[in-house]
Amino acid sequence: MKDKIVEIARFMQTTEAEMLANLLKSEGIECYVRDGISSRVLFGKADIGGAKVELLEKDVQRASEIMKDHGYDFSEEMLDGIGSENSEKDNAEYEQNKSGLSKMMTIILILIVVLLGVIILLNKYYNG
Repeated sequence: MKDKIVEIARFMQTTEAEMLANLLKSEGIECYVRDGISSRVLFGKADIGGAKVELLEKDVQRASEIMKDHGYDFSEEMLDGIGSENSEKDNAEYEQNKSGLSKMMTIILILIVVLLGVIILLNKYYNG
């Protein structure tokens, strides 16, 4: 049986969610920032619920201790209010996003290299 994914924190600024996710990852807890890209694209101007930090249910206790130790305002009521079990579809999306992020970064890197190559070629063509 798969462990359920739960939301442990929500931030209006994506960078805050990423900071918490990086802290948890540095402590060995696998987690993911959901809706971070949407929040960034909309510059926090549209209320989409903010960027959410999600992790496996089995890691909630340890994550809450780490959050408390690092000054995050964490309470059990917070988990009751925003922590929710996600459907199988969301669990599949979580797994896809983990691997999809590295694919997206690879594509971006390739596009940057191609763009730089075009700029160099155009520079040589116009400058002689």
